[in-house]
Amino acid sequence: MLRECDAGLVIGDPALRIDRSKYITYDLAEEWIRLTGKPFVFAFWAVRQEALKSASTDLDLARVFQQSRDHGLLPNSLNQIASQWSPRLGLSEPDIKRYLTENIHYYLDAECIEGMNLFFRYGHECAALPQAPELRFFEHMTLSS
Repeated sequence: MLRECDAGLVIGDPALRIDRSKYITYDLAEEWIRLTGKPFVFAFWAVRQEALKSASTDLDLARVFQQSRDHGLLPNSLNQIASQWSPRLGLSEPDIKRYLTENIHYYLDAECIEGMNLFFRYGHECAALPQAPELRFFEHMTLSS
């Protein structure tokens, strides 16, 4: 795209391969932080209420998600992820591990939630997004709690 067009939006894995020294680039997270002073939340785990109706009542969903995150961040897991994705992305294993450990914040803390709510509010104010529903969070609770 960048060989044929004057500009482009590059997201996801292809964005990791962009040589930022060749182009004028704007990183969404960097610009958001510069504008608002808040973190930018690119992703989080979400579950629809309807999907929970058939789940076991003793399921601690927050714990399941946290254990999944923690397992993925173990050194052996990071090595395996880097080994599998390096040939797919055309990036070195050390670069992938560095990206996963230095560029991603894996905790949806209060400041991240503030930044996310601000993004939703701004998106709604400029008519780019519908009014966001109120988000509810699980904190080490079973579904019967």
